[in-house]
Amino acid sequence: MKMPEEIMVYCPFCKKRSKHKVKVYKKGKTRSVARGQKRHEEKGRGYTSKIAGKVTVYKQAKNPTVMLTCSVCKKKHPKTIGTRTKKVLELKKV
Repeated sequence: MKMPEEIMVYCPFCKKRSKHKVKVYKKGKTRSVARGQKRHEEKGRGYTSKIAGKVTVYKQAKNPTVMLTCSVCKKKHPKTIGTRTKKVLELKKV
């Protein structure tokens, strides 16, 4: 799936439509010192073999997310593309 590098979209900060730079969003590294990560590891420690909770359901495909940077106010906001797409998102120059 191809997407242009610049698109006209509504900016929630400026409250108007303006040109936005598009960048494919990637998840950063998990921090071992983060509070949520420590809590998750603590549940798995001790005599329990499994972490209590819901059974994980794996989605068929994940929604690709792009980070949009406004050219006017330089603020970033995310946008999810499609409902369930298996296609790889790539940016094209216009």
